[in-house]
Amino acid sequence: MPRKRKKGLVTGHLVLAARHARTALLHDLGTAEIYPGQDSVLVVIGKNDGITLRDLAEKLAVRPPTVTKTIARLTTQGLVEKRVSETDLRQSRAFLTVEGAAIVERVQNAQKSLERRALAGFTERERKAFRRYLIRLQTNLAALDADEIGAPGAND
Repeated sequence: MPRKRKKGLVTGHLVLAARHARTALLHDLGTAEIYPGQDSVLVVIGKNDGITLRDLAEKLAVRPPTVTKTIARLTTQGLVEKRVSETDLRQSRAFLTVEGAAIVERVQNAQKSLERRALAGFTERERKAFRRYLIRLQTNLAALDADEIGAPGAND
């Protein structure tokens, strides 16, 4: 008997898939002792060691106070070092510690493993198309966020 397809809004399925992916990633990381969200912060810093907190917030599409709070936690955990910029004393930069770099490697390995499992059964063509669709979704949703931020009364 053929399987019934689940119906529903695409965005609903997207949210559920993201939640399952996050849960699986945290499970795979197990004893890494990092909190949800810290993994993506560490990976971005790993790719851009010495990134300003402003640029980090932009890359992660979060507000600067969120980044400041996360960096403070990661500093306390000994995974990140925060330094004042040599060129602009108003800005701070984030650098990985040796321990932070080791966790980034574990996070990246867990992400690759998760992606293999999540896309099992997809052809290479389907994977590429899916990636393009997700990027288009992100672009559309980011534009909505920008419109809402600029809309009258949006920040009241």
